[in-house]
Amino acid sequence: MLLEEKLSMKARVEVTKRYAQAYADAPKHGKSLILDQVVEVTGWNRDHARQQLRLRLLQAPGRAVATVAVIDRRKTKPRRYSYDATKVLQQVWATSGGSCGKYLAAAMGDWLDAM
Repeated sequence: MLLEEKLSMKARVEVTKRYAQAYADAPKHGKSLILDQVVEVTGWNRDHARQQLRLRLLQAPGRAVATVAVIDRRKTKPRRYSYDATKVLQQVWATSGGSCGKYLAAAMGDWLDAM
């Protein structure tokens, strides 16, 4: 089915909501059929449709309706050094001529004493 008009994002969200649970519960052949239907309706490629169906189930229930399943998977690491320590390290690194970590660590004591 080729659509003359593009499907709105809200309609695509509704399609993924409708098929997400069925997709998760279906066996491999059933998933293929559901995926074919979603691709036909939304115009997405198979990989994107599969990702959206899978991520829709992981999405928090209170999330806004007008979004496609977007889950922020990035995890922030805690800072290893404080802001002040980072500035001192940057200054030592610049003074040493941009040495690599191995040589910078070996010469760090000398550079700190000289500063």
